[in-house]
Amino acid sequence: MRFHSAIFFSIAVLIIFSACGTATDVKYDTPAPFSKGVNLTSWFQYTGGPRGISLNMFTSEDFAAVKSLGADVIRLPIDLFAMTNGAPDYILDPLFFKFLDQAVDYAEENKIYLILDNHSSDGSNGETSDSVDEILIPIWTQMAERYKNRSDYVVYEIMNEPYGISSERWGEIQEQVIAAIRAKDERHIIIVGGTSWNSIDELAKLPVYEDKNLVYTFHFYDPFLFTHQGASWASPSLINLRGVPFPADAGTLPNIPTDLKDSWVENSLKNDYARASAKETLTASLDKAARFSLERDAAVFCGEFGVYMRNSNHADRVRWYKLVTKLLDERRIARTSWDYSGGFGLFKTESSRDATDLDINIVEALGFTPPAQKPAAKIREAFVLYDDSPSRIASVTHWGEETFDLYNEDAAEGGFSIVWENVPLYGNFSFSFAKSVDWDYFKNNEFALEFKAKTSTAGSFDVRFIDRETADSIPWRMRFTVSEEQLPADSQWHTITIRLMDDMQEHGAWINATEQWRNPEGKFDWNKIDILQFAAEQSAIQGSLHIDAIKIIEGR
Repeated sequence: MRFHSAIFFSIAVLIIFSACGTATDVKYDTPAPFSKGVNLTSWFQYTGGPRGISLNMFTSEDFAAVKSLGADVIRLPIDLFAMTNGAPDYILDPLFFKFLDQAVDYAEENKIYLILDNHSSDGSNGETSDSVDEILIPIWTQMAERYKNRSDYVVYEIMNEPYGISSERWGEIQEQVIAAIRAKDERHIIIVGGTSWNSIDELAKLPVYEDKNLVYTFHFYDPFLFTHQGASWASPSLINLRGVPFPADAGTLPNIPTDLKDSWVENSLKNDYARASAKETLTASLDKAARFSLERDAAVFCGEFGVYMRNSNHADRVRWYKLVTKLLDERRIARTSWDYSGGFGLFKTESSRDATDLDINIVEALGFTPPAQKPAAKIREAFVLYDDSPSRIASVTHWGEETFDLYNEDAAEGGFSIVWENVPLYGNFSFSFAKSVDWDYFKNNEFALEFKAKTSTAGSFDVRFIDRETADSIPWRMRFTVSEEQLPADSQWHTITIRLMDDMQEHGAWINATEQWRNPEGKFDWNKIDILQFAAEQSAIQGSLHIDAIKIIEGR
C-alpha cells in the first residue's frame, strides 16, 4: 500500500469562533492508516547496544494482547545510535537486526502497524547536533535497505524529540534523511516531526516536503507539572512534587517541596496552573495540530502522551486521559500513548505486563476495550529467569557505565551467559517481574535462588530482592552477599545456591522518591517483591563476572 494524503484526505472542517475571534475547535479527516495504540518502552532503548536487549520482554503474545484492546499500531522506541559500531561508518549490529526482525515478525503476524522510532534523542542525551545528519543518513539507509521489502505494517520515524537545534537546520537534515530513505525504499510511510521535543508549535516551521508519503508527529504532555509530577529526569527534578490535581479546581494545589522553592515550578504552579490545566487551553493547543493538517493536507500523529503514575492522583489521571483522548479523537489525530507497561502504563504497577493486572479505568479512558478480567494465578512452580536470554517472567535493566552483555558466548549452559564487567560501586542489574509470583509460598516451602557464576578477580557482590516503591510501599531489601569463598577467582564455573528462608537477611531500604536510606525495621514483605537485583554493594567489581542459568528451584 503506497500511502498518499491526496487520495485518502477528505476534509470536514468545523471552526467555532469565540467572542474574541480565536478558533476553539478544529476538526478534519486524517489520512493516517492507523488510529490508536501504545509505545512499547524499555525494550530496544538499551544504550549499551543490542547485547543488553531483553529479547523476550515482549513476544507475539504481547502484540496480540495490545491488538485485543482495539489498538492498530505499536510505536517501538529504539536507541538506534547505540546499535551501531560508532563513527565514522555507523554500521548497525547484525545482532540488532536479528532482534528487530523478530519484532517486525510479531507485528506482521498480528496485523498491527509497527513504528520503528529512532529514540536516540529523548531529551536526556544532550542537544541535537547540527551534524546529526552524519549519523542519521547512514543508519536510515541501512534500515530502509533492510525493511524495504517487508509489509506495509512497517513505518519509519526519523528521530524522536530533536531539541537544541534550529528549526531551519533540522528541517534541512530531515529532508536529507527522507531522500536517503527514498533512495532505498519508495513505499513505506515515514514519520517526521519538529524540534523542541516534537512540539506542536514547531510543526508549522517545517519545510513543505515534496514527499507525500509522510505523517507529521508531535508529543503532548500538557500541563507538564501534572503529567510529570514525580519525574526525576525533569529539570529541575520533580521527584518530590506530588498531589498536583487535574484540572486545578479538582483539588487543592500542593505545598511546594523545599528543593523547588524559587524555581520556575513554584512560579508556574502558583500563577499559571489554573490556565495551563483548563480544557480550553488543551483544546487550543491541539487545534494547532488540526490546523496544520488542514493547511498542509497532511496526516498528523500524537506519538506520545501520558501521565506518570507514581505521584499523581488516580482519578485525576483517568480524567486527563479521558479529556485528551476525546480531543484527539474529535480531531481524528492518530495516537500512541506513552506507554504500555511502565511508569505511564496501562497496568496497576510500573513493572507489570500481566493482562490480569490491567488498570481498567485507564484502559477505558484511553478508548481501549479491556478484556474480561480474572484473578491472576500466581506462579508456584520452579522457574527460569535467565537461560540464554531473560524469560518472559521478568525483563532485565541495568544501571551504571560498565560493560553489560546478555549474550556472551562463554556459557555454563546453553549458548549464552551474562557478562558484567568493570562495575563501579553501586552498579547493578535487575530482573523486573512482569508476572505475579507467590514469593511467600516459595519462602515457606524452602525454595532457593540458584545460578552459576565465574570470575578471575576476587571480590563480592549482593543478590537481593526489593519490594515495590509506591506512595504506600517502601522498597525494603532482602539480601545475600556472595563472598570470595563461595565464588573464588579461579575462572571456573561455580553453582551458587541461596535458600530464600534461611540464607537471606533484611538490608534496609533506599527510597528513590526522597533519596533517603532507611535501616532495617523487619518490614520486608515477600508479597511485594518487585525486582531481583545483582549489585556491587560492597565494592567495585574489577574485571569480568559471568553469570548464567538463573533459576528458582525447589529446596535442596
